[in-house]
Amino acid sequence: MILQFGKHGIGTRAAGKAAGFALAVGLLGMTCTAWAQVGTRTQVSVANDSKGTTFTAKVADVAGQSVTSGSVTFESAKGAVGSAFVENGVATLTVDKLPANNRSVTAVYSGAEGFAASSTAVTTEADATTGQPDFTITANTSSATVNPGDYATVVLTITPENGFNNLITLTCTGEPVNTSTCVFNPTTILPTTTASENSTLQITTQAASGQSQLAPAPFGGSHTAYAIVLPGLLALVGIGAIRRRSGIATLRVVGFIALFAASSIGLSSCAARYGYLHHPPSGNPGTAAGTYTVVVTAYGSNGSTVTTHTLNVALTVK
Repeated sequence: MILQFGKHGIGTRAAGKAAGFALAVGLLGMTCTAWAQVGTRTQVSVANDSKGTTFTAKVADVAGQSVTSGSVTFESAKGAVGSAFVENGVATLTVDKLPANNRSVTAVYSGAEGFAASSTAVTTEADATTGQPDFTITANTSSATVNPGDYATVVLTITPENGFNNLITLTCTGEPVNTSTCVFNPTTILPTTTASENSTLQITTQAASGQSQLAPAPFGGSHTAYAIVLPGLLALVGIGAIRRRSGIATLRVVGFIALFAASSIGLSSCAARYGYLHHPPSGNPGTAAGTYTVVVTAYGSNGSTVTTHTLNVALTVK
């Protein structure tokens, strides 16, 4: 079989070679894409002071160059205790209270465009038992990436310690201003002395919306012309009818007054419509792309003493 193109022929053998070449190029492109994601290494250290436990994760590629994007989630055996964004190769998180009897935390680098994920663990000191009622807050995940208009869901877990059984209220700060909301379900939790309680946090972002458009005037005419001509025609018709019926010349004045009044009212209405059409409400830009640290705060009170713990959620909006 010979395929003819003009005066030149291409045999099946040549066609097979061309197909094989195309396949090789495609596979090479896929391989290059995989190679383009550089491996990373994560190192983490821990320090304790009066503010709590501070984790410092350093993320670099295999050549030792600092990674400048992505986030690190710090995970305990009972869930994530918070996340932090990588800046100049470093992500730092301070946790005011770790889960009881926790002895290690794993720093998980999420990866980013061009960088592969990596993780490492660090040993922590178990919290000393004070005997005072208290609680901890953890999450199934403490980092999320969404598009404008989407929402992120985080399941929070409140665990009482030493018989804590007071009402806990959840709030959040740091979400994108005016374009994002935090909704807890439920907002308040009353844990028992031993069992953990969950609350689902939904962080909602806002999609962009354009300016509203109204239909153009019929026949492509001017709105101002319609405001004057249409009421004017109606007034002139009224004048003619009055003259035919009464024959009184003085009623012409009344007709002209009616014409002027109708035209003025129509012109005022047209001016408002014209202004709206040419200066409509500005569009909503939606939630701006960027990184946001949403701080979840849990308040517990026994009527005289307030106990507060926080958890950082790293939110990325594309």
